[in-house]
Amino acid sequence: MSRSIHSSDTFVKMPDSTWILSDGTMGMMSQSFALAQSLGLEATDLRAVPTPWLRLFPSHAAIPGWQLTLGRKPDWLKAGIFPELLITCGTRMAGLSVGIRRLTSQRTKTIHIQDPRISPHHFDMLIVTAHDDMAALAGTPGYEHVLVSTGSLNRLTRDAIAEQATSLPTPFSRLHAPVYAVMIGGHNKRYKAGAEAFAGLGRQLAALANKTGASLALIPSRRTPARHLKNLTIALTGLSYTLWDGQDPNPYPGILGQADAVIVTSDSVNMTSEAALTGKPVIVATLREEEGRIADFHARMKANHHTVLLEEALENPDILSTPFAVLDEMPSLSTQVRQHFGWQEPA
Repeated sequence: MSRSIHSSDTFVKMPDSTWILSDGTMGMMSQSFALAQSLGLEATDLRAVPTPWLRLFPSHAAIPGWQLTLGRKPDWLKAGIFPELLITCGTRMAGLSVGIRRLTSQRTKTIHIQDPRISPHHFDMLIVTAHDDMAALAGTPGYEHVLVSTGSLNRLTRDAIAEQATSLPTPFSRLHAPVYAVMIGGHNKRYKAGAEAFAGLGRQLAALANKTGASLALIPSRRTPARHLKNLTIALTGLSYTLWDGQDPNPYPGILGQADAVIVTSDSVNMTSEAALTGKPVIVATLREEEGRIADFHARMKANHHTVLLEEALENPDILSTPFAVLDEMPSLSTQVRQHFGWQEPA
């Protein structure tokens, strides 16, 4: 991870106004709020949708007069009201960050999360993951404002997990040990996971439960097709498991505190990163083979002993009793951001 040092011995005050600007995508909003929380900032949550052209060519927002948003212009944009700090996340929001920085003559400081696919010099700070191409620039001359994380930014803390583990819904609190939490994803922009993928995952989970004697706490996500969950649970007949129905209080993230191990499907970098915060065994299950940047992320997580593959755990369950590395990046990242801008560390 690169380290950005502020050269002055004097500090400037933290921003009085911080906006998180997004189109409502939960994964992007979550990372932005994670950074604001880590910095100790209260952030205003605002929505805006960039034009299709700006999503394709975000650097065009640096051109005076270029249209930024799709549809009705937001009131704040019409009035020329802007924050001291703007946090955005995801390629499609990069153009709005560039545009606001131009409209304010760089008085609004901008932090963008994830590879924007344009020059880092369009932002005051850029935070990318190690599996992004832009990560290679971090730490080189002229790119001191580029920071690198291994996983995605998240708001979880081990204290919060421990606190919520004390109030789990009854079906989950009564599971016998060892408990394996199973975080289930599904369809995404890269692929659709079909019935056979979920049936195969069910068979693997059943095999692991039989080998280890574990009970399973199944937590599907919004992207998990309900019809395919049936294919998964059929394979678990006769085993000890509980499935969150989406109606009762969500046992996440408290279930991470109760669990002896966490199984996550490979489609979600966010779920994998959050699970690795616990330092417990994190087992990655593949619904479909990952490629490109996501495959690089999982290879890095495995090499750093944050995770193991489900196939490895099935072949050798004893691997789950070895120490796993904690992935807790937010304290370091927030310190580097403060140093870059000259903001004083909290007392």
